[in-house]
Amino acid sequence: MSHEEGIRQVLEEICDFPVPTQEEWEKVTEKSLKGRSIEEALFTKTLEGITLKPLYREEDRDKLPYQHTMPGQSPYVRGTEAGKLPSRPWEISQSVSERVPALANQVIKEGLERGQHAVKIEWNEALWEHREISRDNIKDQGVLVTSVDDLLTLLDGIDLDAHPFHVETGPDPLPLFSMWMAAMKKKGATKFIKGSVAADPFGYWVKYGTLPLPLSTCFDHVADVIRWCDEEKVDVKTILVSSEPYHLAGASATEELAYIIATAVTYIKELAERGIEPEKTISHMQFHLPAGANFFMEIAKFRALRVLWSHVQTAYDINEEQRTMTVYGVTSKKTKAKYDPYVNMLRATTEAFSLAAGGVDSVEVTPFDEVFQRPTSFSRRIARNTQIILQEESHLGRTIDPAGGSYYVENITHELGEKAWRLFQDIEADGGFEKALREGRIQTQLETLRKQRKEQVEHQERVYVGVNKYADIYEKPVSVTPESDEKEIVRYFEANNASRIVHNELQDNENKTAQLIEFASENTTLFSQRVACSWKEEQEPITSLPVFREAELFESLRERAEQFKQTKNEPLSALLVGLGPLAHHKARADFAAGFLQTGGFEIEKTDGFDDAETAIAQAVKSKETIIVLCGRDEAYETYGLSIVEGIKKQAPDKTVLLAGQLFDEALWKEKGLDGTIHRHSNVYETLHWLQRVKGAVEQ
Repeated sequence: MSHEEGIRQVLEEICDFPVPTQEEWEKVTEKSLKGRSIEEALFTKTLEGITLKPLYREEDRDKLPYQHTMPGQSPYVRGTEAGKLPSRPWEISQSVSERVPALANQVIKEGLERGQHAVKIEWNEALWEHREISRDNIKDQGVLVTSVDDLLTLLDGIDLDAHPFHVETGPDPLPLFSMWMAAMKKKGATKFIKGSVAADPFGYWVKYGTLPLPLSTCFDHVADVIRWCDEEKVDVKTILVSSEPYHLAGASATEELAYIIATAVTYIKELAERGIEPEKTISHMQFHLPAGANFFMEIAKFRALRVLWSHVQTAYDINEEQRTMTVYGVTSKKTKAKYDPYVNMLRATTEAFSLAAGGVDSVEVTPFDEVFQRPTSFSRRIARNTQIILQEESHLGRTIDPAGGSYYVENITHELGEKAWRLFQDIEADGGFEKALREGRIQTQLETLRKQRKEQVEHQERVYVGVNKYADIYEKPVSVTPESDEKEIVRYFEANNASRIVHNELQDNENKTAQLIEFASENTTLFSQRVACSWKEEQEPITSLPVFREAELFESLRERAEQFKQTKNEPLSALLVGLGPLAHHKARADFAAGFLQTGGFEIEKTDGFDDAETAIAQAVKSKETIIVLCGRDEAYETYGLSIVEGIKKQAPDKTVLLAGQLFDEALWKEKGLDGTIHRHSNVYETLHWLQRVKGAVEQ
């Protein structure tokens, strides 16, 4: 027998053991739970409305539909293609947000030289205001553009044939689309450009709460752009279907999927009324979805999305070989934090992994510092290399649908798809997505979900490492900060104010795209393009969706603590009074320290005391006005009440807390106890109250 055969035989003997049945597993598990049921102890209900089991087995997967489909086969749960090149399993994309076009051009070239495949242009928020761009209204991040000359500067020296660009045009495609195409014509690149120059009327509408022109006119202009692309044989995506506004407003994966499908179906219907066939509309769509922190649920989201979209295309009688879907995935902005910011790199890595495993076509990893400053060369490099490592070191792209076959992932993919489809059908039955937005039903659903998320963050059920748990209150600021671009901004506006050409009227309403491209070629301003398209301010008002970045709650506590320290020249602080030897009080003292530090409190600790008198004396003489008793229940029962009563008698202004949960809290409060902190506490509300007691929060 050869060495290899011997090893194989040993392994077969080791692995030859019976697999327990579901009933046998449940019987053993229930014994270990000491009276609690498996459902009560081990089942988990998610915000998506899915109940997760502790164990998934082969029979769970075998009852599902589509389990035997292959990549490239309807309904595309395993991917829209039978195979992808191992060298480029997905497109590595990155946003550019430098304000001055010349500086943005340098950033683009740097990224493309170092492994990036595609570029997304992040416009400055000032572009969406209905007035000329000026130094008074620009934001700290985002590319500025006022004319085709700016775009030519932005794209100077870049191979547009090799690198796709992704450009959002807002609610109305015509102004920015025409400027982009005018720049392409001047560069001789119209026929071979790739990527997207796409409008998303609903995305803009829910973000800002108004539109600059009637919604019907937005769809008229989208249809006009599609016709122009067909006539000129320009192959870019012109319709953006994004779930990001809903994701940032608190949606779970169920709502994200339902809303994005409802949006796409509305766009199909509206453009069909304007003579664009559904098949043509679908070919012009690019889907845009963020990936959140729930790793497996996010993988399931992207897999379920393809199934749902296949159902929609089936309903429109689109032949299977002509069905198409392009998905641009981005790591979530709402999961990032200002404090302990390097943890954002880890968050982005898991999110990028779920995007790749979910089978998206393009991936963008946001820089770790984007939430608090304009990204630097260092942060962009880390974001870019995150993807390169996944492709070239982890070889993630060498396996098609890496999550396929997983009992767990296959089940939640199916359940998520079913729940999202039912919600989509409810929206359609009630009059469609536009009506739901106008009536505020979508906004109300998301408000409910935001409240649930907020409560989870406040109770530390949803953890942000370094923010609402495991905070480092002595952390140093990020050492790499962006260079000032103020001198370049001054020069930019000086140059752009020198010469402006204005056209205010379109001569031919049947061929708007071609006319506006001609106007843009003459270097008309973006504002003038919008005037020609009849843009006005604040039309079609609805309730806008807020951006709910979950870490902001606890960041506000830390910021107030820092402000208090600067103003008072002393930190917020608390004294932990240990009861009994170290082994008896350490666990609760460590818990209390971690609890309070998330609110910016510096911690002082005493040794363990075995008698009430010493503990009282130490608490009374300390400069800290917040006292937390930490010990075992036995110590609390023995002399805890006496300590509370003694402290309050000698120092009534001190706030006395107890670490742990009490059965008879009313009795303790009679003796002067101000509150307790324990694992069921609302951490945020408790810390907010303590900051108010200390004067860090206005009454």
